[in-house]
Amino acid sequence: MLKIEKNINKIKQSNLFYLIEKKSDIKILEELNIEWLELNPNILSKIKQVFKEWKNNSLDFFLWDNIFEKLIVIFYLDDSKQDLVYFASNIFRDFKQNNLTICSNNDKSLLDLLDLSILSRYKFTKYKTEESKKDKIKVLLTNQNWNKNTVKLSAKSEKKSDIDYLIKKLENRKKTLDNIVFARDLWTMPANELYPESFADIVKKTKFKNIKVKILDYKKIQKLGLGLIEAVWKGSIHKPKVVILEKIINKKYPTIWLVWKWVTFDTGWIQVKPWTSMYEMKWDMCWAANVFSIMKQLDKKDLKVNIVACLVLAENHISWEAYKPSDILKSYSWKTVDVIHTDAEWRLVLADWVSYISKNYKTTKIITIATLTWACMVALGFRYAWIMWTDKKLIKKFLKYSEENFEKYNKLPFDNYFIEKTKSEIADLENLNRWVYAGSTMWAAFLSNFLMNNEDYTHVDIAWTAINSFEPYWLANKWMTGFWVDSVSSILESLD
Repeated sequence: MLKIEKNINKIKQSNLFYLIEKKSDIKILEELNIEWLELNPNILSKIKQVFKEWKNNSLDFFLWDNIFEKLIVIFYLDDSKQDLVYFASNIFRDFKQNNLTICSNNDKSLLDLLDLSILSRYKFTKYKTEESKKDKIKVLLTNQNWNKNTVKLSAKSEKKSDIDYLIKKLENRKKTLDNIVFARDLWTMPANELYPESFADIVKKTKFKNIKVKILDYKKIQKLGLGLIEAVWKGSIHKPKVVILEKIINKKYPTIWLVWKWVTFDTGWIQVKPWTSMYEMKWDMCWAANVFSIMKQLDKKDLKVNIVACLVLAENHISWEAYKPSDILKSYSWKTVDVIHTDAEWRLVLADWVSYISKNYKTTKIITIATLTWACMVALGFRYAWIMWTDKKLIKKFLKYSEENFEKYNKLPFDNYFIEKTKSEIADLENLNRWVYAGSTMWAAFLSNFLMNNEDYTHVDIAWTAINSFEPYWLANKWMTGFWVDSVSSILESLD
């Protein structure tokens, strides 16, 4: 639960992050009646001095007060050079204590501080033998007169209804952040604990309000003729699962399918990955962690579309049963696939389910997500995701979202040339073309062959935005970031 305080005296031994964006913010800070501000006039003098310089900065004061041990003042005075989240991310990330209070007189900035206090400070400690203290995060709503208990929320209004509205926004935002953290936690779990059967159990035990859960076991996968999915798991003792999450609001509404793969550990099969990369292969399930979190986020939302999410769960290992380069596999659509590379497995997993949806369900949009080779990272680094294919309206929404928010997208060119290059000399298709180097586009092109009813189709390559192995930035920690949860849930809420 998020603790929102109007009474400063209810806060004990915390650390105050106070945002200054204009001169009146300094006056409100004085009116908070922090004892050590009165006992140490040099603190306010220093704050006023730095404010006169009119540039983004921060100050750190040790108070030793019963209410606040430290005061961290963030000066965000010049928004032309840096976004607030970008500027303040390292300030929050470098703060190691677990008890903090955030305070701003600007509604939007207060929400940004909440993001920073949770996402930029994320840590995973489940497997530590010494129990780590959980973060205690409070939001302090400022006022100009504590005795009258009038809370100033913005320069425009002091109405109580505005207070309630802001509190609701903070609570809703905290739920979104919790779902992003949930996705990060799932990714960080080891593959010996998180595998297809155990993940399906986690979904099954989740208490949804408006979402129906269906789980297809291995026998059902065989019976349906999902030959590509079946081939992918064969080297492992953990049998595949297909988990379907349905949020059907009204059958008259359009239905959107979200399709993701989850390979809980990806050895690469016979064309095994190098040992330097093998440790990280538990992250080959991050996109399914994201979509599960998206459905948790959308469970209680009032939408104008039906959403159905599909998690295709598998694990691959090297064994005598594993499929080989040059094997030809039969898909659900009856199209045959020549296996050029065994480590191009996700295309097979998604291809079968795309054709199954296309054939058996009336749907208006299909969205697939994966990390497609290293191609996207080479082009865009760790901070942008590719988006491509035929659904121009949806792609515009992603690009618009990218302009105004932390999660960034860029459009990738696409045409029939790439689809032609997915064809095989000896089968219908091949799962890798060694001579067309546009890796991200090529694998979206491969999947497009399995659409059976010309649906609007969007493919997103979240690549290394989801698995940030380079360095923390903005709200993104190193490794699993939860990228996609925020943007997709917001965009789906806006559809009609």
